[in-house]
Amino acid sequence: MKRTVPAFLCYVCCLATAACSGVAVRQDEDPGDLYLEVSAHYGEDSVKREAARWLIDGMRWHHTLDGPLLDRYLGYYHLYSERGNGILPLIDSLVRRDGYSKSTLQPVSDLSAISAPYLVHNIDRSFWTRDSLPWCRPTGWDDFVRYVLPYRIKDERPTMWRDSVLDMYSPVIDSLRRSGCNSPLAAARAIMAAWNSREFKWTGRLPEGPAIGLANVRDKGGSCLEFAHGVVYLMRAAGIPSGIDMVPARGENNSSHFWPFIKDADGKTYVTCTENTTFVPADSFDIRAPKIYRLEYAADSAILERLPVGIEYPMYLSPPCISDVTSVYKPEGCHTLSLEVADDVCAPVYLAVSSNDRWIPVAMSVTDSAGVFDDVCGGVVACIGTWDGKSLTPVGYPFEIDVATGKIREIKGVDETAKVSIYSKFPVDERNGDLVYRIVGGRIEGARHADFRDAVTLFTVTEMPKRRMTVAYPSGGYGSFRYYRYVGPPDGYCNIAEVSLYGNAGDTVPLNGNVFGTPGSWDNDPVHTFEKVFDGNPDTSFDYKEAEGGWSAIDLGRPVEVRKIMYVPRNRDNYVRAGDVYELFWYGEGKWNSLGKQQAFGDSLSYYVPRGALLYLRNHSRGKDERIFEYDFEKREQKFW
Repeated sequence: MKRTVPAFLCYVCCLATAACSGVAVRQDEDPGDLYLEVSAHYGEDSVKREAARWLIDGMRWHHTLDGPLLDRYLGYYHLYSERGNGILPLIDSLVRRDGYSKSTLQPVSDLSAISAPYLVHNIDRSFWTRDSLPWCRPTGWDDFVRYVLPYRIKDERPTMWRDSVLDMYSPVIDSLRRSGCNSPLAAARAIMAAWNSREFKWTGRLPEGPAIGLANVRDKGGSCLEFAHGVVYLMRAAGIPSGIDMVPARGENNSSHFWPFIKDADGKTYVTCTENTTFVPADSFDIRAPKIYRLEYAADSAILERLPVGIEYPMYLSPPCISDVTSVYKPEGCHTLSLEVADDVCAPVYLAVSSNDRWIPVAMSVTDSAGVFDDVCGGVVACIGTWDGKSLTPVGYPFEIDVATGKIREIKGVDETAKVSIYSKFPVDERNGDLVYRIVGGRIEGARHADFRDAVTLFTVTEMPKRRMTVAYPSGGYGSFRYYRYVGPPDGYCNIAEVSLYGNAGDTVPLNGNVFGTPGSWDNDPVHTFEKVFDGNPDTSFDYKEAEGGWSAIDLGRPVEVRKIMYVPRNRDNYVRAGDVYELFWYGEGKWNSLGKQQAFGDSLSYYVPRGALLYLRNHSRGKDERIFEYDFEKREQKFW
């Protein structure tokens, strides 16, 4: 059975991507000589001359990150693609030995580095696919130029990648060609199926660096960005219009996200990503974000005209080679926001969503005179503000954007305070990559025989735990058993961190015994075996090698009636944990205001907070994942945004 990829892996990787510095822009080099050389080569072929002009005009926004240690960096990826997670400690040691970091690489402008022969080869091969492969013929000129013709995707080292990819996947491409396939979508799905025959190894722990280029096709490992690059190389080499769509910040966690798309003969967008192994319509893709953009080769002139001169652009505009495709994904869910902005606020005004306790710009107002934003999706908390080149200065209070109507609900606290109980600093749901959901349906069994042939179910987990440690009391009448075990639910990989059994409801010391269970763990990881379930350490966990069939048991040595059960789900360590120091903040007057620090003595914190305020919990002891939330006083629970 193929294991579902936790969204957490994409999340971690995209955090690193979002932190990258801006692009090196070369305005001082004249592309005229390059164009003259390429133009002379094509003579009277005005179509290819036009293609060359378009590529050369966009070169000022592109560069290669290169240096003596680039090959070492590419080697880390290759090693990981062959060996998987078990090799990560060795890669870490190699990075230290080599002295590698992204800062050891320097940008080399395409205007100075891309040669006329290289450009000619790229143009010729692009046109060959357009003219020779039947599924390419329906592609219009605009889609061909923007999503087939570009010679690079990001800042990778330029190579003759089109020939290499066509050679690697010639069996499937030749088969499609002989069959007369005339659908870009059908061809894309067939090529994707061939690529998916070897598993992509997901991780967020490889060192930061440039795009790895052609190796993305061969060395299938990394983050959502490496996955997207590999697919785009495949599709463009086969003449299928393809590129990368992204959200600069999601509306439910602190990350950006990238995924590949293709365009079919009718211009409709289809996507594939960690959640979908084949291409599906873009409007069926489940992504929660106020804005969705398409990465382009060329800069958007309308954006350039409005960007202030002399300051760094917000990350999503660095470089400003994007187009807005929010309505492609949410054709029925886009709204126009018209927000009041004081006359003394400097234009342009940005719409922003949170990442930890910072506000990240995701859209620029459509005019300089007002806070008007087109095609915005709801279901998120946002604010507006101005950008000084380093950070956003909020204007007014944060607000919720309603999903259905686009109406604004301002979030601001009142003077009245009330007591709240806080159990986590970040949402622990599946959408945000946590593993807590895998405990739902798991059960505690008791038996008088070690093979559990007479097993009796004492307790079943029926809902997602809201706190780190949950206590349950079996209803009674089951009697005494020598053997007890936790059995994971279907598709749960027997994921659990800890189970403690007690003979009496008032006991604080759990029962001890010999632990046994189903051998094996996912990816043969020795850290996540069945022994961890009863080891008394809630920071360790069991991750069985199969989706179901796993269990961990304890032999108490004698029959004992269990009257209390404490369990901890396998989790990403975002629950409140004893011993850590926390600080709660509420948002008001354009800033986060502290409600004081506390050391947790259990798995919850108690504070008095302004009713209706936006809140944020920081862990000063460990971790990075923290998210804004409101408190629902009726349900007595946190509502994360």
